[in-house]
Amino acid sequence: NFINYWGNTGTGNYSGLITTLRHTFSHNFQLEAQYAWAKAMDENSGPFTRDPYPYNSHAAYGRSDYNVANGFKIFGLWQPVIFSGSHGWLEKVAGGWSLSGILNVHSGFPVNPVYNVATSGGLYYNGSGYTQLRPGGLVAGYGKSTGNKNFQQSTNPNYGGDATRYFTGPAYVDGPAFPAVALSALPGIQRNSLTGPGYNDLDGTVSKAFGLPKMPVLGESAKIELRADSFNLFNKTNIDTASIDNTVGSAALDGTISSNSDFGVAGKALGSRTVQLQARFSF
Repeated sequence: NFINYWGNTGTGNYSGLITTLRHTFSHNFQLEAQYAWAKAMDENSGPFTRDPYPYNSHAAYGRSDYNVANGFKIFGLWQPVIFSGSHGWLEKVAGGWSLSGILNVHSGFPVNPVYNVATSGGLYYNGSGYTQLRPGGLVAGYGKSTGNKNFQQSTNPNYGGDATRYFTGPAYVDGPAFPAVALSALPGIQRNSLTGPGYNDLDGTVSKAFGLPKMPVLGESAKIELRADSFNLFNKTNIDTASIDNTVGSAALDGTISSNSDFGVAGKALGSRTVQLQARFSF
């Protein structure tokens, strides 16, 4: 009563535009900005993918799990020279500072809405492990805000606690024998049809190098460097898209639909502010 088959199949494509602007200013300051527009489409985004429609791999064609439509980054680096010329020894003591940061903003990863379904013998065959189907259709009117706060609430305001008003149930009937289920139609919406919360993060680094006097063995370039790296410097809350409840509701054989009020609600956030300290001696 169990069968599993894996094939090296599936197609995908990627289109993108990456623009970069960089400039080196006076006083040892560098700045680079990058904008990327992209669209990645595929039938599976990783190995050993189990789509709810295994008999037709193209039914899974949609936005890739890692697709990000719009991404923006700014990189900055400042390395001031406090003392120059004949005051090299003063620069070794008071100088050697470096300050850098990366601002990363993007429009969010996709979310794949599904319905839980119930049959007397399981989808396709008894014990198959397939228990979900994508909605049969889409009704306009739901909210499309991707702000983090929408996904942090007990009920996502985009759907008002009842997403079944916007995503109709899948069409299927129970079969008397193998296959246990006959689908009267392919999914009415593409895989990964919704967009999750956007992402906003700033990482920063500050370091200070202390030059050492010229000594035998160590030479004239010996120094001690202290460094602090901060990830998510402002402790910004960013939602873990993988934790978002993507179950619209349940669809019974008789056509009864029950909603899931947690649809679109996140279960956890990504990492909070983390600070890493380092000390390095080099010669």
